[in-house]
Amino acid sequence: MRKHLKTQKTFNTILKILAFFSKRKLFDSFTFWITKKNAKLNIRLNKPKYADNVHELAETWKKMMPIDGQDFFKITKVSNDTAYTEIHLHCPLRGTGNAEACYKLMNYDRTLMEEIGGKLVVLESQSNSGKNYCSLAIREKGRNMNDLIQAHKNNKN
Repeated sequence: MRKHLKTQKTFNTILKILAFFSKRKLFDSFTFWITKKNAKLNIRLNKPKYADNVHELAETWKKMMPIDGQDFFKITKVSNDTAYTEIHLHCPLRGTGNAEACYKLMNYDRTLMEEIGGKLVVLESQSNSGKNYCSLAIREKGRNMNDLIQAHKNNKN
């Protein structure tokens, strides 16, 4: 069972189900609750170490994704205080224009980061960017994130 939970196929199925709920305001509380529970399950299954720096945060985030889908999760750049990553899998929210739903869905990744000492924001979402991938930024917990414009707050998209 544990092996099945860690597959890309299972990840994609859960993503589709959660995307359905994230698009509906009626289910906001449920979406935040279930994404957090799923992230905590991932933490229990993978037992990641608390990261000491931003590079470790990015590497650990990637390692917590399905082993057979690692190519979908890319670390594109790491600076002194920020790791930039991309998710290249087909998101069920792609092209919907609903970056708020993306924000709710990505509570999963934000929870993963918080559990290992980091913070994560979505800079570009497949939901409204016109791109076939999402761009994220990761920093250590406690670092200022105000210079990073989150996709769901960016009115240009």
